[in-house]
Parts: sequence; structure tokens; C-alpha cells
Amino acid sequence: MLAGYALTECPFGTIQPLQGIRKPKSIGIPRFHPEFQNQIRIVNAQGTELPPGEIGELIIKNPTVTPGYFRDPEETDKIIREGWLHTGDNAYRDEDGYFYFVDRKKDVIRRRGENFSSLEIEEVLNVYPKVLESAVIGVPSELSDEEIKAYVIPKPGERVDAAEIFEWCERRLARFKVPRYLEIRDSLPKTPTHRVEKYRLRQEKKDLTEGCMDREKLK
Repeated sequence: MLAGYALTECPFGTIQPLQGIRKPKSIGIPRFHPEFQNQIRIVNAQGTELPPGEIGELIIKNPTVTPGYFRDPEETDKIIREGWLHTGDNAYRDEDGYFYFVDRKKDVIRRRGENFSSLEIEEVLNVYPKVLESAVIGVPSELSDEEIKAYVIPKPGERVDAAEIFEWCERRLARFKVPRYLEIRDSLPKTPTHRVEKYRLRQEKKDLTEGCMDREKLK
């Protein structure tokens, strides 16, 4: 089994080599094709290519990139610039040219002046023995930046205690990455390919902290 990266707008992305080194958590190297060049870069907000180790947006240029969205030239112009597909995904590459997915740009959380991936928190929540799966989003803060809200689905037959979840996170995450709000529920909205639709979570109600367990009030 080989890990790789692709998306609907470009099915030809990266893959771990069949012969050679397969690095843990890497999405691999640019896929090879004998008839065309597959170019992949990591760039900053200004479009400048970043050096190894720095996180930026992953962009792709090859003949499999979509010509655009159907009858939507405005959205097409947002993601395709000079032939480069701007994926909206944050990633980085190492010195050997292996790429690593970090998070969707819109799912990156900014708290206490720090930017970090929601996936990092979900990985911690998902290994809690009573948790089946989770989703983490940023919600508006009364001070500045964002607060962190976690959605947790318990495993069948299990009951999750909020205080235990917060304590679990406090022991494994930097202080500013520990969720403030927790909502326990039976399911999460998902795409047909079973990816959590975080945009729908953000749209569920005006006040996303309503009815949540607040870590600050449990202290």
C-alpha cells in the first residue's frame, strides 16, 4: 500500500516510490510520467517558492490539471494561475524532495498569535481509548484570533467525560493548542468519500459555542 496525494482538479500528484525509501507520514514524491513533466512546488502567499521545511501552499502544474470549473470562470481564475493549480492545501517538502500534507489552508487555526494544524489536535483526540473520531475547527474568540472547538464521537457503548478529554489533551499538546470547547455528538457531516465537511460544522449555528462544554468553566 502506497500513500499519495491527488485531488479532483488534478488526479496526477504525488506517491511514495514503489522501489526506494518510503518515509512515514509523507505523501511521497511527484509522480513520474514519461510523456510530460509533473511540477509540484510549495509557495507562500506571494507565490514565491519556499525552501525545504517551510510550510506553504502546494501547487501543481501538469497536463492533468482541470481546464476549470464548469461555467464558473471567477472561481477558475482563483485556483488556476499561469497553468498552476493552487490546491488550497498546506504542505512542506524535505531535503530529499518528499512532500508532507499539513492541513487545508482554511482549516488552519490561529490562536495566541500562532498558526497550527487542526489535524494535529485530531490525531491526539483520535487515540483516546473512548473516541471513535473527531473534528476540530476554529471559532470566534471574544479576545482575538480564534478559540478551538473539538467535536468528538464516542465509540459504541462508551461515554466520554469532558474533563477527561481536556486533561488528555493538556498532557499531549502545547497549552495554546488545547481545545477550549467540546461538543459530543453521534455523527459528523461527511462527503461521499467520507471526509468531514468542516464548512458545514461552521454553518450549523450562529454561536458555535452554544451548548458546548467550556474548559475554562470546568477549572
